[in-house]
Amino acid sequence: MNVDHPRAKWHRIDEAATKALCEVSRTPGVVFPVGTNQMPLQFEPMANAKSYFISSYTNAVPLANNMTAGGEFVIVRADSISASAYNFVFATSSDGNVYYNGPHKNFDLHHFPASSAVPVASLFSHVSFSNKTTP
Repeated sequence: MNVDHPRAKWHRIDEAATKALCEVSRTPGVVFPVGTNQMPLQFEPMANAKSYFISSYTNAVPLANNMTAGGEFVIVRADSISASAYNFVFATSSDGNVYYNGPHKNFDLHHFPASSAVPVASLFSHVSFSNKTTP
């Protein structure tokens, strides 16, 4: 489902994570590693989460649901054999709050061997927008 589909589920990001995401994502198009304290509270209990990354879009993406997508964050989970990357979009709503949508898993590097080196930037920009806008 596209992130701007009327039934897409958006979850409000807590104030501390919103502040941290905004501070880290000020430089568009660059991927930054972030700590667990900079991620939304909903992700604290995620089992085997090893790495967190964020990148803001060079151009914000207006969505049909009165939101503007500003970027993505990726969470990588791993065990001794395999790793999985999960994409999430973050967006500002007309109500002034920041929300996230995801996880998005429909991309080639969603699963990869835990022992392999993967360019972090390749884990981004796999989210589908129905208005055909590319972030």
